[in-house]
Amino acid sequence: MKKTTNHWTRTTVLGSIIGLLLWEAGCSSSAPDKAALLKIPGLPSGVTLHQDKDINGVWLAAGVDFKGYDALYIENPLFAAVERPNEAAMRSMALRLLPQSMAEYMEGTKLFPLVTLRTDDVKPGVRSLKLENTVIEYEKGGGGARYWAGMFGGGQPVIKVRGRVLEGEKLLCVYELRRSGESAGARLGGVWLSDEEIQRNDIRDLASDLADFFKRTAKAP
Repeated sequence: MKKTTNHWTRTTVLGSIIGLLLWEAGCSSSAPDKAALLKIPGLPSGVTLHQDKDINGVWLAAGVDFKGYDALYIENPLFAAVERPNEAAMRSMALRLLPQSMAEYMEGTKLFPLVTLRTDDVKPGVRSLKLENTVIEYEKGGGGARYWAGMFGGGQPVIKVRGRVLEGEKLLCVYELRRSGESAGARLGGVWLSDEEIQRNDIRDLASDLADFFKRTAKAP
């Protein structure tokens, strides 16, 4: 009995050590290198971000409420985070899905007669807004680390976006949104979900929260 207990103890300790190592490896991989930091656009002068419900950080110019515009054009996002060779396929997926999801949820707000990913769709002379997005933090995640520390964020995919809303050359809004295994399924059963499934859910969650912010702002007095 004692031998069995000792074996169980050694196995448990070894498993915990491996789990901690995997979790630490996941955390350390998120640290940006100097080259990536140089690509991240700085905040415009005078812009200070504050949290607004599910928006991690936002600045809004005085008097802006997102009402009365004829079109919203969403540019293809830029990437200014660490580029890891093993993340190329997931990174490509995320950069495609991000504007598509934003367009889908923005259309659902009914604020804009036209929501488009094509600049040619916006006719000259119409009152329009443009969304510019830059991914400033990114990780594809890993199931091994999620097995041991998924509840605490270990192994979860990460995506952080900094965006700007412009009317012509006039800056109206700056926002930041970060998502990492937001769904209960990612935290409780993330080891059975793929990295891509979790990140797709995170991107949709991000896009939904941004659209909700637009709706709340449009209804403001």
